[in-house]
Amino acid sequence: MGIGRIGGYFFVALVSVLLTYFVVRVQEGDTQRCDVHPKLTSQGLAAIKTNLERARAAAHDATMKDKHDAQAAYQAEESSAEQQFVYDMRDAVAAEYHRHRRALDGCF
Repeated sequence: MGIGRIGGYFFVALVSVLLTYFVVRVQEGDTQRCDVHPKLTSQGLAAIKTNLERARAAAHDATMKDKHDAQAAYQAEESSAEQQFVYDMRDAVAAEYHRHRRALDGCF
């Protein structure tokens, strides 16, 4: 009888471990499924970097001519760079959405 009880405890522990493993694995699968990773070519990345530097420089120069304030120029640089980055990434993010449309529908 002692072996049966020990075997029962061992069986329950084994089932608990396996169940925990599969629950954690499924939850991680959902997280990975919902991740968005836009694909960029090296040329696209170089173009984005160039556009960001151009936007920063233009915003800095315009603000310095207008306000002569370094802090305002820095803020204008960052705001302009953010807008340019979002604009440049729109095609890559749209392509990622179309690739994972069904998976993403379950995430939102």
